[in-house]
Amino acid sequence: MARTSNARQDAIEAAVRLFRSQGYSATGLSQLLEESGAPKGSFYFHFPGGKEQLALEALTVFGEEIRSRIARRAETLGADTPAFIRAMFDATAKELETSDYTAGCVASNLGSEMSSGNRPIAEAVTKVVESWVHAIADGVAARFDSRDAAIAYAATVMAALSGVRTMARAQRSTAMFGAIAEVLITGLPAPRSAD
Repeated sequence: MARTSNARQDAIEAAVRLFRSQGYSATGLSQLLEESGAPKGSFYFHFPGGKEQLALEALTVFGEEIRSRIARRAETLGADTPAFIRAMFDATAKELETSDYTAGCVASNLGSEMSSGNRPIAEAVTKVVESWVHAIADGVAARFDSRDAAIAYAATVMAALSGVRTMARAQRSTAMFGAIAEVLITGLPAPRSAD
């Protein structure tokens, strides 16, 4: 199937794939150019800040895609909070299996590799993760008396998802996803009665 070439978009998509699977440091500019099919001159035209600018843009695109998926799940499942939690863990497990355990997280990889010495990356990672936490909080809000409580629970869910993804990649097994989801579900407050 023929498609219109878009060097900028192709470079961002290649960066997302590569930063997810092998991280920032292990991804060289020549590999990014080869994967995206972009000539070097075109790359610097679109990303005058080089690889770091591309990383920031890839993080933004990846972050919005994940936030959007979370929001769609929350909307689809309505007030069935346990189903919402299970769906997030199930989807992450399935994505890992489908990728043969290569599908890491751009935010996690960039955050662990670069955020200690790179303020723009650290701030971008923080912003992306906060957007995910708020999207999860929207999905669990029906169970909580306050927004702050929903956000605290959502942050726990986000941390659990990140940790279990890391362990699953190392172990090449998604067995832990369901168990962790069920533990989080037991920590939910009882459904609030409608007044």
